Amino acid sequence: HYLQASTHGVVLEIPTGKREPPREKTSPVEVGIGALFLLLILPTISYSLGELSDIADSLEYGGEVSDLRNSLIYSITTVSILLVLGLYYLGAIRSGGAKLASGWFLISLAILNILCRLQDFREEIRMNQDWGWEPSALEYLSWPSTHERIELVFLGAVIGILIMKR
Repeated sequence: HYLQASTHGVVLEIPTGKREPPREKTSPVEVGIGALFLLLILPTISYSLGELSDIADSLEYGGEVSDLRNSLIYSITTVSILLVLGLYYLGAIRSGGAKLASGWFLISLAILNILCRLQDFREEIRMNQDWGWEPSALEYLSWPSTHERIELVFLGAVIGILIMKR
């Protein structure tokens, strides 16, 4: 990686390219964590396919296509988080470019996910109003079924940010 030039008996070493930082070894614990994340993808996909199948069946009885789309987006988000974390801990995501791409991918999915969640929340609030019950926004956010879904979305975005920063 160096070009040597000689002037009057003095040898100058001029760097010709970027020096690559030494490659860090992946510890056995990190390999185990990475493998666990990747293994968790299988039951997640199985569960997601079952949910998608149920939603697809409901289309015959008045279900909405948006429910199918949203479920698919939620499942892709969860699988992507597990995949990125697994690859990260296994050491497959090391370069700055790979970290940036992975992080922005998770953040983009989180944004898409929150937009779908907001649509779901509006629909739930509308259904509650149709039944004669109008919860306040704060009351609605206090329900575990609401705030847990929002927390998962933000968790995906935080993981994306952390991967980009490390």
